[in-house]
Amino acid sequence: MNESISGPDNGLGSELGSELGNELANETTGEAGSAMSPQDERILAALAHISVMLPVWGMIGTIILWVTQREKSQFVGFQALQALVYQLTLVVGGILAGGCYMCLFAGTGLLFPLGTFATLGSGGSESGGVIPLLISLFGGFLPFCLVGVILLIAVVFVLYALYGAVRVLQGEDFRYAIIGRKLEEYLAR
Repeated sequence: MNESISGPDNGLGSELGSELGNELANETTGEAGSAMSPQDERILAALAHISVMLPVWGMIGTIILWVTQREKSQFVGFQALQALVYQLTLVVGGILAGGCYMCLFAGTGLLFPLGTFATLGSGGSESGGVIPLLISLFGGFLPFCLVGVILLIAVVFVLYALYGAVRVLQGEDFRYAIIGRKLEEYLAR
């Protein structure tokens, strides 16, 4: 009875057995016998792009994704590496923007009292007191404008990464504007 199921007469049983044997052999030798499906590749690549929403944890996840998938899929490996460089750009830009904000805030702390003292020291004359007062008011308003610009740039960065995730999910080979081309040139060397 066992022979009739897996015997030489039944082609289905022998094909199934040989497929299982090949998969088992590939697992034991470490060969990549089963390729990743295109749907899985697209999902993993999109996850790399979406991870920009979690600045530090997203970078860690993208690094793990790149290290574990670069040998299995060139598409996922490139998309993950590209997303990692994009996230590093966002983090470095955020640090630089924070430094600019702190310098501007410290400068405002100096400008505001100087403008106020210049206004008081002018003796109440119209021409001498208006310009220092405008400088101190403008200096006090400038750091808040910079915060708005920084937040706007961060939102645009995240939206561009989400756009990349959608394009990758649609099956297209997405490249970030500058990073994708530069990274491709670097990897081609």
